[in-house]
Amino acid sequence: MRDGWILAVFSVPESERDRRHTLRTQLSRLGFGTVSPGVWIAPAHLRTSATDLVARLELTPYVEFFSADYLNDADLTSKIGQWWDMERLHDSYADFLAGSQPVWRRWARRRTATDQEAFADYVPILTQWRRLPYLDPGLPAQVLPADWNGAKAAELFGTIRERLEKPARRHLETTVSLQGEPWSARPTRS
Repeated sequence: MRDGWILAVFSVPESERDRRHTLRTQLSRLGFGTVSPGVWIAPAHLRTSATDLVARLELTPYVEFFSADYLNDADLTSKIGQWWDMERLHDSYADFLAGSQPVWRRWARRRTATDQEAFADYVPILTQWRRLPYLDPGLPAQVLPADWNGAKAAELFGTIRERLEKPARRHLETTVSLQGEPWSARPTRS
């Protein structure tokens, strides 16, 4: 891989097992795969996010980060399958495609539709999509399986969002208000 990798090597004491579990969970959500129990790997582009995460969790004394290159390129694709559950992720993308493609085909044929209809179709698709980017480490195409469907799923979601997000938001804004203010004026969480 051209940009290399970041390794997170950690040993959190048994007395802080809950924090160790939190670290593992958060590294996984960030896109790290497991090389071995205390050695996690991710594409180098996740470096800043990873170091910020560890600082935020106040686990810096227990975690060391390394920049790395994988020196056995011929075997990298099989290692990817060991470090990440690519089959599960591929299946999750397949489920997304199977559920979203019929909805999109319906919308692609429609000339008109109500904002409420857009909302009813968009929210379940958005809900299903939201977790996928957190599970996907964002690996370059050259190390992904030949039948990888993540890019196709991302393209479909982008197309659906482009068509349905605005009318779905209009429906939300007309039906939900916060103390007389439109939904878009609602304060956001930090």
